Amino acid sequence: MECYIVFEGEINPINAKKLADLILGINNDNKDNIAKINIFLSSYGGSTYYGFALATIIQNSSVPIVIHATNHIDSIANVVFLAAKVENRTAESHAKFFVHGATQGGTYDLEGLIEAQSAIKTENHRIVTFISENSALPIDSVTSRMANRTSMPAAEAITVGYISESIHKTIPPGAKRYDIISLPAPSE
Repeated sequence: MECYIVFEGEINPINAKKLADLILGINNDNKDNIAKINIFLSSYGGSTYYGFALATIIQNSSVPIVIHATNHIDSIANVVFLAAKVENRTAESHAKFFVHGATQGGTYDLEGLIEAQSAIKTENHRIVTFISENSALPIDSVTSRMANRTSMPAAEAITVGYISESIHKTIPPGAKRYDIISLPAPSE
């Protein structure tokens, strides 16, 4: 049996915990005999910490995980998406992948500003390295895409080892399904 998780929203503590709990629950107590976890993913990104935490859980799942990009894969969501093996990554033809540098909010004194700058450089390096290691993009190409805030359509994602194919997928009627949906509030 396969299960389906629809994840639409920010990579934040609440949503990350929900997804982690589902994956770990299936791995630790697979009473339904789930043979594959399918994640339909769309996210504008969010927390670098929670993105890498989810990537670790996905990469170490004893139950195979397939991730299908349904809309936006932006910012740290690229790391979550690329945590699945390339043969287990697909996308809708209209999906897009967007990479940009890390950010850090706050009010700083001079020393704090220097620490924040160092932290951002470190986060950018972690993201670039992960993307390069889990795609066919060399580090300098990922760095350039990040600096230029580049979006990549699904058709290009195939050529750079981001996805194995661009395909339309639907969840079969009656399938075991979980939804983690947190759409942003409309802007005024």
